[in-house]
Amino acid sequence: MEIILSPEELERVRQNRKEIEKRFQDLEGLEMTLETLKFEYLLEHRDNLKAKLEEMKRMYAELVELEEKAKRDREFLMMVREELSRENRDLRRELEERKNENNR
Repeated sequence: MEIILSPEELERVRQNRKEIEKRFQDLEGLEMTLETLKFEYLLEHRDNLKAKLEEMKRMYAELVELEEKAKRDREFLMMVREELSRENRDLRRELEERKNENNR
């Protein structure tokens, strides 16, 4: 098992060295130290999971927003396409009529 300490935690360990050594001599103190370490690890793990969950929620909201924008954009482009198609049809008909008039 490896214990990683921040510089601040390492300084606290150095300051409380005698108390820590006394705890390790005492089985009950050792169990209490291990419980404390386990609890701190679980709290840290919980905090990391909360942060990841918040990030996932944010990313999901962005994805939903992007999906809605894509739907709106698609609807707009379909309307533009329909309008262009209608205009194109009208222009072809008009050209055909002019062509027929010029042939007479």
